[in-house]
Amino acid sequence: MSDGDTQRATRGEETAMFGERERAFASSSYARLLAASDALIFELDRDGRFAAVNAAAAAALGHVPEQLLGARLVDHVHADDRGAVEAGLVNMFEKPGDVQALRTRFVHREGRTVALAWHAVVDAAAGRAYAMASDAGGRELAERAFEREHAAAARAIAESEARLGALCDHIPAIVYLKDEGGSYLFINRFFEALLGRRREEVLGRTDRDVLPAAAIEAFSRGETQVRQRGATVEVEEVLHGLGDGARTFYSVRFPLRASDGKIAAICGVSTDISGRKSAEAQLVELNESLERRVAERTAAAEDASRAKSEFLARMSHELRTPLNAILGYSELLEDEMRERGTQTWLADLLRIRAAGKHLLSLINDILDISKIEAGKMLVHIEEFTVAGMIDEVVATSRPLIEKNRNAFRLEISPSVGSMRSDPLKIRQCLLNLLSNAGKFTNNGQVEFSVARQIVNGRAWILFRVSDTGIGIAQENIGQLFREFYQVDSSSTRRYGGTGLGLVITQRLCHMLGGDIRVSSRPGQGSQFTLELPAVHIEAGGSEVALELDVLSEKDVARARVAARELCQKLGARPLSLQKIATIISELARNMVLYAGGGKVVVGSVGAERKCVFIRAVDEGSGIADVDAILAGRKVSRNGRGLGLIGTKRLADGFRLHTGPTGTWIEAEVNL
Repeated sequence: MSDGDTQRATRGEETAMFGERERAFASSSYARLLAASDALIFELDRDGRFAAVNAAAAAALGHVPEQLLGARLVDHVHADDRGAVEAGLVNMFEKPGDVQALRTRFVHREGRTVALAWHAVVDAAAGRAYAMASDAGGRELAERAFEREHAAAARAIAESEARLGALCDHIPAIVYLKDEGGSYLFINRFFEALLGRRREEVLGRTDRDVLPAAAIEAFSRGETQVRQRGATVEVEEVLHGLGDGARTFYSVRFPLRASDGKIAAICGVSTDISGRKSAEAQLVELNESLERRVAERTAAAEDASRAKSEFLARMSHELRTPLNAILGYSELLEDEMRERGTQTWLADLLRIRAAGKHLLSLINDILDISKIEAGKMLVHIEEFTVAGMIDEVVATSRPLIEKNRNAFRLEISPSVGSMRSDPLKIRQCLLNLLSNAGKFTNNGQVEFSVARQIVNGRAWILFRVSDTGIGIAQENIGQLFREFYQVDSSSTRRYGGTGLGLVITQRLCHMLGGDIRVSSRPGQGSQFTLELPAVHIEAGGSEVALELDVLSEKDVARARVAARELCQKLGARPLSLQKIATIISELARNMVLYAGGGKVVVGSVGAERKCVFIRAVDEGSGIADVDAILAGRKVSRNGRGLGLIGTKRLADGFRLHTGPTGTWIEAEVNL
């Protein structure tokens, strides 16, 4: 044998030995895998006998593997399935390589039936069929359980849909559901009634098939908005063709989304609010009619009041002249009788003169209030010493006070100095307060004090009149400054007077830029405090740095800018500038919106000029319930009161006077 033949023989022997080792290894590995697997695995020979079977498959039939080896498969098959299994085996070996699937009932060793689903494939070279099985009984049970659960879920869904449908049918509104293509999936009975069609005629159709032409655009527009926004859309809309004529609906449309987040359907609910809108329109019309009537009657009343006031103001000379003649002639007759030494008619003349003086005093009060209301009361400003004016007032009022056996006490601060105001009007105010204190106090004490006070760099004179008289109940204090009002109606007969003294005093104080405050307790007396600026600031005066007419909204911005520039020149801090700008805006807008126009005055007073005042004045009808507004208990229409509340809180000083002849508001801000 040649060396080449020897080498080839050696390589052949080595190859054969390697193949045997590989097959042995593969066989042992397969056996271990077969034994360890939980799957039901077995092999069949051409006669249908078990050639190999793993423990799991044997256990499924109640045996161990050794008991099944060599046994025929059909001997363990249920009698009713044997024919099918035998035919299947024949077909399987006729078509090697094809996977065959069978579901067979086997008989367990204990006699019960075991259902197995198995797949087999034939290896023609080996002459074996390899099969893998699974427990079909458990799967069948699971499938039947799944079918039962599915049926129960379907019934629950059907019942839920029925309940939802019944609920929607009883809602007095249009309810519908459309798919993404616009076809109706559901409509309720209310919609059926409006359309005049049965539900079966509508479902699966689009708006163009079922809606009146006049309503199609409204539905399409609303649903387009839902798709574009991807969210709920609420709108009031008028729909034509649904029911009788045009109807107003409050419509809510929203998307229904699929599991992937895309819009799968659109739901709409539209409530007929035609009746409510009609009622609202009627109510608005009624309110407007009432407002017009109230405005007309108010204007007529104001015209009548204004005409009355102007008449009385013009008739002052004609009314006073006859009384002055009566008083003058009574004095002449009295002097003549005293010269002749006769007393026959002297007592009667004294009564005539006393009655005339009383009547003149009443007429003077009525004429004064009429002149104030008519805007014909003028302010005459001059410089005067406070102490000198007080001496004149005390000299006049002391006899009236001591007439009722009252003790009188006067206290004047040395620092009161002088005032620049209207002395006649201040004197009239003080005489009214002192005469009231003496009139309503018997065997008591009346105190009159005067002091000077600096507030935000501005000087104020405080005149305080206190008494120990009858006092006033708290609930009546707010009524003191009403025309012709007296706390006790019998006091007119007991004490005399018209009830105009305090009204005139308050109006004069406001004209002079001040205010009057009162505190009292029944049986313990009263205290009235007159607060007046030491320097009355007149429009156009030297203390006024800025004076602007505010007639429209554009004037509000102009006033704000001008005031900021002025206060910047005065050295205002940034925070103060912001406060001033806000106050200017609020007060000026109040003039524009609610007074039909007014004037804004800005200036600085005091030697150091560290404070600026902002004054807004109008000649309207005043602000109703101003005390309630400033207390936060009431806000006028359009938020009118909020501006006043904000101004009062921002300002370092705040004063407000309002009445039938207009409103005067002043705020002070420290620079």
